[in-house]
Formats: sequence, C-alpha cells, structure tokens
Amino acid sequence: MKNKAKRYLSFLVCVTMFLGCLGIGFTAFGNDLVAINSDNFPDAVFRSVISDRYDSNSDGFLSAAERDISLMSIPGMADDESIKTLKGIEYFSDSLTVLRCGAINLEELDTSSLVNLTSLTCMGNMLKTLDVSHNTKLVTLNCSSNMLTSLTLGSLSSLNMLHCYANNLTSIDVSKLTNLTDFRCDQNELTSLDVSKNTLLKEFTCSTNHLVSLDLSNNTALDAVVGPSIGGQTTTAQALMHGVEIIIPFSVDKETCITSTSLDKGDFSGYSLGEFVAYDVNDFKDGVDYTYSTSLPNSEDMTVHIDVSRDFYQVNFYTAEDMQECLGVSFVKANGSAAEPKIPSVEPCKAFDRWSGDVTDVTEDMRVYIIWKDNHSYSLCAFDNGTATINCPVCSDSYTVIFKDCINAKETDGNYCKYIDVVKDGYINAKDYAQLIKMF
Repeated sequence: MKNKAKRYLSFLVCVTMFLGCLGIGFTAFGNDLVAINSDNFPDAVFRSVISDRYDSNSDGFLSAAERDISLMSIPGMADDESIKTLKGIEYFSDSLTVLRCGAINLEELDTSSLVNLTSLTCMGNMLKTLDVSHNTKLVTLNCSSNMLTSLTLGSLSSLNMLHCYANNLTSIDVSKLTNLTDFRCDQNELTSLDVSKNTLLKEFTCSTNHLVSLDLSNNTALDAVVGPSIGGQTTTAQALMHGVEIIIPFSVDKETCITSTSLDKGDFSGYSLGEFVAYDVNDFKDGVDYTYSTSLPNSEDMTVHIDVSRDFYQVNFYTAEDMQECLGVSFVKANGSAAEPKIPSVEPCKAFDRWSGDVTDVTEDMRVYIIWKDNHSYSLCAFDNGTATINCPVCSDSYTVIFKDCINAKETDGNYCKYIDVVKDGYINAKDYAQLIKMF
C-alpha cells in the first residue's frame, strides 16, 4: 500500500509540473513576446530605437500590443551613427502600413514580410537592391537617392507614386503598374524606358539618363511636358570612315521622330537611314546633339547628346600656308598614309616641293599645305658691258650676273652660272666671254 501511495503521489507531482509548464507556455504564447536582443534585432542602433520607442514598459520584450503600430518612422541618425539593416521589422508585419526609414545609411532592406505596407520611404540610403514585389498593397514608394542597380516591382496594381530618381538603375519595368500617376526616374543609367502602359500618368520626369528614344503618345493625361523634365540624355556612338564621308551608325525607335541635329546644314539633314553623316571631324568634336519628338502634342522634344569616339584621323590638304583653299580631305587609320589630292597649277613658274607635314605616318589630325619651289624657264637674254641678264619669258622674272664675278668658276662652285657658260664645257672663262660678245 505504501508503494502504491508513493507511485500515485509521484504521478500527481509529474502531472502538476507538466501542467505548470503548459501554463507557462500558454502565457508566453498568449502574450506573444518578442525579445529585444541581438538575435531578433542584430543592428545595435536599430535595436536601441526599438527599445526606446516601442518597449513602453521597458521590460526588454515587445508584446503584441506594443507591436500593434501602423506607422514606423525611424529618426535621422547622428553623424557617427547609422542603421545598416532593419532586420526584426518583420515582427511588426501584422499592422505596419507606413514605413519611413530615409537617410539612416541603410545597406539592406527586406520588406517581403510587410504584406500590409501601403507606403514606403527609404530615400537617401545606401541600398543597392530593393525588392517590393511582395508588398502588393503599396500605394507610394520613394527609394530615390540610393545606389540601386536593381529595383524589383512586380505587379503592384495599387501603386500610384514611384520616385526612384538619383540611383544607378540601368533598366526598370513599370509595365504592370497601371495605376501609376506620379513617376520620377531621372538621374539614373536607363538606356530605354516604356511607359506605354502607364496611361494615368500625370507627373513624370526621366531626365539625365541615357535614353535615345521616348514615346509618350499613350500618356495623354500628362500635363505640358517641358524639356528639362525629359531632356539631358547622354549616350555614345562610334564614328566610321566611309569614303569622303564619316558615318555614325545610330538606331532610334522611330527615325522620323528626330526633329533636328547639330549636323544639319541648310537643306541637308545630318541623320538619315539609321546613321548620322558628317564630312569633317570638327563637326562632332564636341559630340552630336539631336532632338526627339515624344509624339505627345503637349510635350517639348527630348534632347540627347552623343559622345562620339573614333579610331581614325583626318588630314586636310591646303594650297598655301594661309590655309584658305582646301584641296581635299583624307581619313586614315593610325600610322597610315593619307591619300594625297591632285596638285593644282596654282601659279606660273611654281612646282610642288613637299607637304608641310609628314602624311605617310599619321598619328593625329593634321592640316598641311603645299610648300612650293621655283620652276622658272630662265634663259640668257642680254649681255652688255660685262653684265648678263637672265630672264624667264613665262613670268618675266629676271636677274643679272656680272661676268667677272664668275671667272674660272666650275659647275660645282657657288658662283658658277650655267647661262653664261655658253661654250658649255663646265667652266666660265675667256672663251665664254668672247662668245657672249659675238652673241650680243
């Protein structure tokens, strides 16, 4: 009997302890306490913010009631403080609808659990990627002034404001944001942009990107679109040699939407059939500019600047040192030889000697001119009193030679004159003098 009593008493103790443990468990579960510790909130500064702002009874735990908030606005940090991550914010997912965490130096932000979020402001941080595709109730998103290279939006059918300007985005898909009315994506690295599905847009800027085309024909709800809100686009292109022309291949969505270019001259259009055309590298040394019609009646044209690179040089040939008359232009690869133009007969008794620069090993743009040499048809026309007169019948140029200054000169001497060596023996002596007296 005593053994049975002991066993029964032990059983009651075990049951009591078990129920006690269950009671503790239920209490903890019922209160749904979240410890404010490094496991749940690994960022020390964010953990401090949570403790100061939301742990109302300062017990080191967040109850369900303490986490029942719709707005979280994280204050700006001191100069020596920053919040790198908001890990732990998922404990507020049931009620949080507005999150403001701008300018706190965030490096990562995971909002996937905040399924009730309607407004997110995280501008002025250091985020490189952001995925809000799970936040399907979002109405406004401002993630501008970060370092974003990726922004995943998904199908946010409720989103009507998206500000993502001043980032590093090379692409953005807003095709499923059909209720978007306010969209700013300026100051990014976008090379293309399709807003044809965003027909409710009323406010829009996309300036300072790398767009070459822009179609706003479906965005008829937009107010007057001014140039600064869509212009300032920059891009690059490569110039190619093409005979006497320089062509710059360049594709846009609609060629007819290019309304003017910096290469236009008179009736000549600088753009045609998918390429810009120039005849001088100076025409695009500062790049090429063009304007592009957005196909929206109340929109100004978009301005685009092209930085043009090339791997060839230009040589200009001129008739004289004043470089007023250009004979021709040659385009040549580095260290190549320029094709020389036909030498004209500029004036009588002049012949081509050489170019003012070496055009057989071109390493830079060059402007060269002809260096002429005399090419007179001189002959002896008079001899009087020991002085010979030498004359060019073509141009009437003449000069005189005193015979005694040439006595005993031979062909290799500086004072030799072939026109008074009338005996033609290579020497100037008395025989020549006698012959000259007979001739004149």
